[in-house]
Amino acid sequence: MADFEIPPAGIRLIRETREEDREEFADVFGVTSNTVGNWERGDTTPREDLREAMHDAIPEDLTLDEVREAEGQFDDQPSSYDNEQRLFGSKWLQTLRDKPRVGEELGDGRGVAVLTDQQRMFVKRLDVTGVGGASHRDSDRVTKVYYLHGDERRALRRFIEENESIVRDQLQDAPNRFSHEWDEWLYGLLEEEFRFWLYK
Repeated sequence: MADFEIPPAGIRLIRETREEDREEFADVFGVTSNTVGNWERGDTTPREDLREAMHDAIPEDLTLDEVREAEGQFDDQPSSYDNEQRLFGSKWLQTLRDKPRVGEELGDGRGVAVLTDQQRMFVKRLDVTGVGGASHRDSDRVTKVYYLHGDERRALRRFIEENESIVRDQLQDAPNRFSHEWDEWLYGLLEEEFRFWLYK
């Protein structure tokens, strides 16, 4: 099959036609719900093998043309700079604009729960689950980092600062939990920033 190109709205259309939430859809492809959100917003794109798997996951009552022409079908996604500026009125988004934060630094410890659904569309999170294939307790020790789209490098530096031993252990192996759960672009930035971290 030729490389399957799919627009962000097409990914959402496939998911909603399958009547799955982001968590369920993520499980199908072995990624996180955060990654699915990134795909649907157009922040990142799926790897080629995942695009092919997504092609196979299109429900029978949805045509390929409908998937490819899905852009503009959803009107609840941010589409303009003005809309973004309006939503950034939240003091918690202003806090993230200053620098990436861990959850306890947002909303007096309430994290992104203080944000509206629309505002959360601009907030991204660095996280990894099942570190080393160990127990849930081990995965709990990962400190999540929240940041605004476009601030990936600063967010990765904060994530490394908070989780240095985990990042170091994981990057010694390939594949690892980061390469499995994060898209290629973000994983590449993690490797690059960690090299800078080691030699700073």
